[in-house]
Amino acid sequence: MAGLDVGQKITYFELPDQQDYPWSLSGQLEMGPVMLIFYSGDWSPYCNGQLASYARRFEEFEKRGAQLAGISVDPPANNANMVGKLLLPFPLLSDPEGELARLFGLWNVREGVAAPSIVVVDQSGKVRYLYSGTDIADRPRDEEILSALDGLDSGIERLTDGPEFRVGATQAAESSVRPDRRAMDFEQLIPYYRGVYYTTEILGERLGGLGRAGKQALGELDAFQQLVSSYIEALEETIRLR
Repeated sequence: MAGLDVGQKITYFELPDQQDYPWSLSGQLEMGPVMLIFYSGDWSPYCNGQLASYARRFEEFEKRGAQLAGISVDPPANNANMVGKLLLPFPLLSDPEGELARLFGLWNVREGVAAPSIVVVDQSGKVRYLYSGTDIADRPRDEEILSALDGLDSGIERLTDGPEFRVGATQAAESSVRPDRRAMDFEQLIPYYRGVYYTTEILGERLGGLGRAGKQALGELDAFQQLVSSYIEALEETIRLR
């Protein structure tokens, strides 16, 4: 497993999107920096919330010239449903056997899916930002990602080549290692997150009475509550758009 590091040149790849069209990293880099969103799958509520959040803030990514793409082991048909469900303005790509995620060191061996990760690549093909979550709910703050995009030099020389790693639409449709889990319906998402938020409020009350250790834990809990709140807001905005 090679893995990725900030400052490293990324392996160029080509994967099919939700419409079976080939999506080439090198081709996208001709237009601007690229933000790759590795996610577990359409069955994960946190992946649904994260993608909806980026979709509703898409203009902020566009202003920075960033091209977004989600990547999971889900086949194109599942990705098409996900794009329609969440009204995503960016493509979802199929890495059906997780080969790309493994190559980049972004693989959750226990779950058999990609670890939730963000990779920002500048136009020279170098990794400029990397975040890999340690659990299903560990996602970076949007402001942290936007700040990384702000710091990119738009005048750098573009040195892109063709894909070194390629998956076709047929392979994506037939060889997916997607876990046998039901995709989350849109109607399930907001009740799920409201339940999670209510639970965090109860935990917050308990942690407040645990002294210094409790205060440190409250900091982590507050960050998680902000994440959940942002997902609820994004999903409510999606309802209005639908």
